[in-house]
Amino acid sequence: MKRPIHSTIPTLPLFDLPQPEETGDVPDREEWWNQAVAGVRELAATGMAFQAYDLVRRGIPEPPSDSQWGALFAALARQRLIVPVGYGPSPRPTTRSSAARIWRGVQR
Repeated sequence: MKRPIHSTIPTLPLFDLPQPEETGDVPDREEWWNQAVAGVRELAATGMAFQAYDLVRRGIPEPPSDSQWGALFAALARQRLIVPVGYGPSPRPTTRSSAARIWRGVQR
């Protein structure tokens, strides 16, 4: 029997972190983009797999538009900073563990 791919991918140990507080502050698109790129670079450098919500758990605010998550990860994948390595249940409380893409930094 094949094991699900998400069970073999080591991910960042962020499940012990408290859930981020909703502040209501929404950064502008450029400010959010810069913060999110810096956050992905940090996560990519760990060599561990991660998901978009791991950025939120590390203090990156939610983007002004939810579609920016996809644009962010697609742009950084095109730059070969990150690569998709599978799917796993999202730790985001509002998703009820729906599938979310898992990423890892490209080893240079």
